[in-house]
Amino acid sequence: SRTHDRKIDMCASRTANQAPRPRPSGRVVLIDEQDRVLLFKWETLNVWITPGGGLKPGETYEEAAIRELREETGLIVSELGPWVWSRSHVFRWNEMLYDARERFFLLRTPHFQVSSEGMEPAEREEASAHRWWSLDELSSSKEVFAPRRIAELLAPLVQGVIPGEPIETGS
Repeated sequence: SRTHDRKIDMCASRTANQAPRPRPSGRVVLIDEQDRVLLFKWETLNVWITPGGGLKPGETYEEAAIRELREETGLIVSELGPWVWSRSHVFRWNEMLYDARERFFLLRTPHFQVSSEGMEPAEREEASAHRWWSLDELSSSKEVFAPRRIAELLAPLVQGVIPGEPIETGS
């Protein structure tokens, strides 16, 4: 509708002159014993993403990833596997422009029932669905994923090949 288009235009014009706000984030590439990765559907951005989120003051990337994993999935761990991917991107959410600097940590886990009880109500609305995805499902899907090359990047991890240094994933 025209009203909706104007709201988007007004939002875009408000953020056009804004410098993006830095948002360091810790994320988890969570793979179960069937080699499936857990992803959440982020409604506003229409994208499937790994569990994780922004660092709180004083947190490391790994501490944030562990906290977010507990809040978003109910899984409690004391440490993660290696830092395998990095991703930098700018996005707009709630009329703010963010410059995300993400670090993805690998974690293998037995399959479990995801619980979103630790999420804030607004997060529960945004992350309205979750799903364990196989490589074949990721490769053949028309959905949007972050990072976009997730199937390609995930294949070596599923085979147990860990990069010597984190891979820059692109968008």
